[in-house]
Amino acid sequence: MTLEQRKNIVLTIPEPGKFKLVERPFPTITSGYAIIKTEIAPVCLEGSRIWSSHDFEFHDDPTHLGHEGVGTVIEVMPGSNFAAGDRVIVFQGDHCGRCHACTSALSPTYCDANDPDIQGIEGAAMRGIEKRNQSASGGFAMERYRIAPEANLVGIPDELEFRYAAAANCSFGVGFSNQEAMDVKAGDTVLIGGIGFIALGHVISALYRNARVIALARNPYRVDMLRRMGVEHIIDPDEPDWLERVKDLTFNRQGADVAVDGSGVAYYQEKLMSAVRKYGKVNFSGHTPGAKIQLSPLHHVIDPAHTIMGQHDVRSLDREYLIRALLDSQVQRMVDVMVTHEFPMSRAGEAFDVQVSKQCGKIYLWTQE
Repeated sequence: MTLEQRKNIVLTIPEPGKFKLVERPFPTITSGYAIIKTEIAPVCLEGSRIWSSHDFEFHDDPTHLGHEGVGTVIEVMPGSNFAAGDRVIVFQGDHCGRCHACTSALSPTYCDANDPDIQGIEGAAMRGIEKRNQSASGGFAMERYRIAPEANLVGIPDELEFRYAAAANCSFGVGFSNQEAMDVKAGDTVLIGGIGFIALGHVISALYRNARVIALARNPYRVDMLRRMGVEHIIDPDEPDWLERVKDLTFNRQGADVAVDGSGVAYYQEKLMSAVRKYGKVNFSGHTPGAKIQLSPLHHVIDPAHTIMGQHDVRSLDREYLIRALLDSQVQRMVDVMVTHEFPMSRAGEAFDVQVSKQCGKIYLWTQE
């Protein structure tokens, strides 16, 4: 593109229920960063929280949206490990290279560069990316061109389509990395509740590992998705005998080996904790603003010897095997079930309305359209 054509188009939500595409200056970068032509920006909490109620996390606001994405490198600095034309997954946030998360190959979400208590609101995460590059745009995913630290880029194999690579963030990627951390393996029983796109990512990961999946689900649309993915055991959590039915499906009726919540609400979290065997594992992968749970260290952790954990995003050490999993034909089949809607960014309002309806799985925005 010529200098005259160098501009960026950015998605904004200036008020609840309304979006606007805004023109901003083309991104600028310093050493260690690349400019990416974004192809797909999957919708995460932008629809369910921001669209309806203007409820933002620390790193976003009405004019800065999105953190997931895949695309093509179009500009790098001298000495880069990437070149123009490389197809890449962008893992969210910045990378300092010095903190515990970076030196231990953990999730970039936990890098000190993304911590507002360390960097301040204006210097943390995607907003900090723009600040460190002195750029007027590009820190966020719902933009035609974005800036990404090279340490958070992973090349996409030629045989892997963008639509499957885009599942590497807040859907299959989160499920895969959390289950790596929990050592979920063939023969385990994995109980999953709060079925949205995070939980669906966990379902795909557990089935890929040949674990037995039990889903607590009551949304008919998503129950149908679970069946099409291959989940055989689906239990309505409102039924009075739900817990007995779960135990009947586990070894010696001892309870699930692993339980995963994708909702972030106490309704599912409390049920899941009660259905896990002694020395089992409980994973919180979803979060809902303001939601809290009454947790007793004695009754919920010590007496049952439970391990409770959770994390956002994907650990760096899991990225290679995540890509290998995304090349699997059955994983791709399940991703096709999970991704229920795709919209051009110019029709973002329709995408967000669908997400609010909960009659969907994962939704993709194609940012160049």
